[in-house]
Amino acid sequence: MRNLLLSASVLTLSFIMGVPAQAAVSFQQDVDAEQVQTIVTEGKQNRYGSWLFSGAFSQHSFSATNPEYRITQGDKLLIQVWGGIDYQSEVQVDPQGNIFIPKVGPIKVLGVSNAKLNDVILSSVKRVYQSNVEVYASLMSSQTVKVFLSGMVNKPGLYEGQSADSVLRFIDQAGGIRNDIGSYRNIQVKRGSKVISRIDLYAFLQSGTMPALQLQDGDIIFIAPKQGEITLEGKMGFEGRYELTTENTLKPILDAVVADEQATHVTIVAPDFQSRTQVNGNRQVNAVQYNIGEAANIRVEPGALVKVTAQLRPNSISIDLIGEHNSAQEVVLPWGASLKDLLDNTEFTRLSNPEAVQLYRESVAERQFEMLQASLSALEQSVLTARSGTKEAAELRVAESEVILKWIEKARQVKPKGQVLLTNSSDLSQITLQQGDKVIIPAKRNLVIIHGEVMFPTAIAFNSDMSIVDFIDKAGGANQDIDDMNILVMKPNGSFITGNDQLKRKGVVGPGDEIFVLSKPDEKGMQFAKDISQIIFQIAMSAAVVLKL
Repeated sequence: MRNLLLSASVLTLSFIMGVPAQAAVSFQQDVDAEQVQTIVTEGKQNRYGSWLFSGAFSQHSFSATNPEYRITQGDKLLIQVWGGIDYQSEVQVDPQGNIFIPKVGPIKVLGVSNAKLNDVILSSVKRVYQSNVEVYASLMSSQTVKVFLSGMVNKPGLYEGQSADSVLRFIDQAGGIRNDIGSYRNIQVKRGSKVISRIDLYAFLQSGTMPALQLQDGDIIFIAPKQGEITLEGKMGFEGRYELTTENTLKPILDAVVADEQATHVTIVAPDFQSRTQVNGNRQVNAVQYNIGEAANIRVEPGALVKVTAQLRPNSISIDLIGEHNSAQEVVLPWGASLKDLLDNTEFTRLSNPEAVQLYRESVAERQFEMLQASLSALEQSVLTARSGTKEAAELRVAESEVILKWIEKARQVKPKGQVLLTNSSDLSQITLQQGDKVIIPAKRNLVIIHGEVMFPTAIAFNSDMSIVDFIDKAGGANQDIDDMNILVMKPNGSFITGNDQLKRKGVVGPGDEIFVLSKPDEKGMQFAKDISQIIFQIAMSAAVVLKL
């Protein structure tokens, strides 16, 4: 529904605009409130920044400190003095903010920056030893503090860490920010009744900016409620919900979610589209479209849907032309060119087999892969939930299941080729080529290749007087009784025929054919033999692979 509404808005706007500029359109749709709401919410539960808190920050404390860190009670220092006095020790800053060095006395270090620590201690030592003395001082670890986590975190409470630890570590210890109502952009660090820092985690995500804080016992990290969000979808690196602040221009948002370099337009479905105002019984939905170059001047309001699209139509496509021919290996054609257009301009050789042209397409391969995975998942579910009537049957099923599940794991790795089957009756002028298509011109072969469950998989010279069984016998014969096998014959154009019912007929196998001899699981002894056989067929026909059980 969402895509239908947006497509209608973009289509209408394209007629109104004429040139890239701001345009608006209102359209009506017979939908109830819940259906309209799906325009914004359907499939867009992912939230920008939600990947921050997965435990990575909570696992490690920040033992190192920055130069601006201020020494406080409980910090541990390494002090080394040599020359007029030899002294080395690990000392802890006492509750008064001092450290003690024998023969020198107490030295006040409370509030001293890490960068100036060495100079302060050396100055104090030289009040006693005015010459021939050197000092090296370093901060070993910061004070352990307990900090309250409050507001919209998943597990509010009191958490322990180092005073130099990032706010991120404490939030991570508290289970992260609540995905439904917590704010990533309004995090407050409070000391008593005073807010000492406000943190926007989007600045950390987008530019690595994080204020250097020195936490103390009893500090409060407060996660405020979020103020509003928009939903993003389309040509961008991140799709989902994005939290807004008071400055809601579109350009920094698109920069943050990495808008596609090919994006040309932004369509905004106004946030008031859920109003109860109706015209002639239909609910009003308003959409506004902009050229993406105007993003710096576009403001968005909470609740809006922002869709980024690429509306530049390509003028040409490139096709890989592989195999036996004298034309270029990569051919550039006008957008909308057909397979006939390509072949009409291909220079064949005397060895080319233009009757067996093969077309491979990525989208077809993806669909074949999805179908194979669905079949394997269904088989896996059946195996895992199968019941047995007796103890002996159960033991057999366990052993059988182990074999099948290992085979399923191997089958999941098979990658279909994505062949678009072309027959002799196909109208090639109606087959529009797509960017990335691969067209193969096979060479004429006077060979027949035997795959699968035979003694010696090999290639055999074609003989018109030989049947399927004759070719299989030339390859050493099938590994089992041929009546217990499934036989497929693949023609040079990639089409398959079943050979089980014509094993001894002559003329079934032609030059360039490939014979697949597939094992047939024992349907009496194996509970899922029929399902496995179907998947073996599916793999052989989509990937030209024989996968043994």
